[in-house]
Amino acid sequence: MELKKIDAQTYKEYALKNPYISIYQLPEWGTLKETNGWVSHLVGLYDDDKLKGVTLLLAKNTPIKKNLFYAPRGYLIDYDDKELLKVFSEEVVKYVKENKGFLLKIDPNIIYATRNSDGNARIVVADDILNEFITLGYKHLGFTQNFETLQPRNLCRFELKATYEDTFQSFSKQTRKNIDKYTHMGVEVRTIDSDEMDLFVSLLQATADKKHFVIRPISYYQKMYDLMKEYIKLYIVYIDPVKYYEYTIKSLDETKKELTNLENQMAKVNIGEKLKRRKQELENKISKKEQEVAKAEEIKKGGVPINIGALMSIFLGDEGITFMSGTSSLYKEFGPKYVFYNEHIKECLKQKKKYCNFYGISGDINPNNPYYSIYEIKKGFNPEIVELLGEFDYILNKKDYLLYKIALKIYKLLK
Repeated sequence: MELKKIDAQTYKEYALKNPYISIYQLPEWGTLKETNGWVSHLVGLYDDDKLKGVTLLLAKNTPIKKNLFYAPRGYLIDYDDKELLKVFSEEVVKYVKENKGFLLKIDPNIIYATRNSDGNARIVVADDILNEFITLGYKHLGFTQNFETLQPRNLCRFELKATYEDTFQSFSKQTRKNIDKYTHMGVEVRTIDSDEMDLFVSLLQATADKKHFVIRPISYYQKMYDLMKEYIKLYIVYIDPVKYYEYTIKSLDETKKELTNLENQMAKVNIGEKLKRRKQELENKISKKEQEVAKAEEIKKGGVPINIGALMSIFLGDEGITFMSGTSSLYKEFGPKYVFYNEHIKECLKQKKKYCNFYGISGDINPNNPYYSIYEIKKGFNPEIVELLGEFDYILNKKDYLLYKIALKIYKLLK
């Protein structure tokens, strides 16, 4: 067998049929990463004239003047064929060495273990593949719990039912209630294209400012969309001013009627503490809803929709992934995430995907974990927690690897 450089079309025809395919393994992803100084290599392993596997390799020159190679989300091969994995790995390592590489990083898109939505009933399903990588000389970087690796190791997803209604009924009662509530409030969603990328990125920035992380420039997301728009959908969640105003008026009227009915009841029976408390609750509720009406009137006067959330979804292989999102902290009470998640689910069903993947979470789902908020809303959709195999280093030169680790540590401290 021989590893050869291959063209994008040959690579893609093979890659898209592989069950481990992800956006990180598309030729277009390699092109995108070239804007950040990486060099893209598309290679395939041939047995005579038959293609047996492919991988995208990204190479980057490091401060030690040697190349780091990265196979994002791993090789696209049949991992059950141990001999194939062995040969493919040996050929890739040889290729890396020939191209002045001192390190090969890989994070295979292979499920190592699954857990239920509460984090329990853990089932390990790929211990043999983990051990095979270790046997081949790869250094496993551990079962990381948070976001220490290049790509998220812990994901959450659920299998879609045959219809939207069946899928909807599989969610928790509170999640179903929230989706209905925010939809009735006049929170709506629309798809956009690259013409409104500035709006999309501004909502990503809103979350970045709140969570204290840095996002990429608009040009990066623009290029990403232009390269991979056949797999991408961009959603904007917004408040419809008229519908929101009508909702608040209706809600206030219903609460007033409830209070009137209670007062009529109290006029006919002996008044107990329970009725008095209920009356006070309704009076407080009316006061709050009158404030909501006033706010809705101001929004209505503005005359334009208010954009409160953005989502980029990726539809590839057998799943739809909520790849990145942002929301305005000024309008949390409008539940933008519930609305764009719901729209994402509908698109998954439309495209006949098997899974809805809500992407990266912390593997530690204790409510005291600072990353718990990422999972909190997603949990109501009753997903399974998926642990991928994790990240590996194949060290070709130990001295260079040590120098690189020192340089990387200094860089992170300075950053």
